[in-house]
Order: sequence, then structure tokens, then C-alpha cells
Amino acid sequence: MKKLLCGLAALPFLASVALAGQPVALTDNQMDTVTAGFDFAEVDLSDTSATMILINQPALPKCTSCYLQITGTSWGAGTLAGQSFQLISQFGP
Repeated sequence: MKKLLCGLAALPFLASVALAGQPVALTDNQMDTVTAGFDFAEVDLSDTSATMILINQPALPKCTSCYLQITGTSWGAGTLAGQSFQLISQFGP
């Protein structure tokens, strides 16, 4: 009986969620700032090397001491500019 009363007490909360408003369409300015997917940054440091993997992050400057540097597609402009994928690895700290 106690479970039934608890269930009935929760019904108004569930009904309020079901009656929530419909989604609102984004404006053009809002759509320009939306990025699909996710942002990811990983830095792996060891005694002999350093490796960075970046997804949807700001572009890094050209690394002259790196033995491996892969960059993906550029996107955005100005302060919002970035790279879709970056992999940079070098020997040493």
C-alpha cells in the first residue's frame, strides 16, 4: 500500500515534465556557434616523449622539434578558429 501511495504522489511531477513546452528553433547566430560532436584533449608525457591529441581545439603553432605532426581540417575564423584533429609528438620533455 505504501508503494502505491508513493507512486500516486509522483504522478504530478511526471505529468509536469510531459506538458513541457516544445523545443524552440535556434537563430542563425546561435547555429553558427554550435559544434557537432565533442571536444577532446589528451596530453601524454613520459621521460622520453610528449604526445598531444586534440579534437575540435584551437590550432597549435607549427612545431619544429616534433617528429610527427598531423593536422585536420581548419574551421572557424578569428578567435573561434580551430582544427578538427591534431596529433603532435616529439622526443624529450
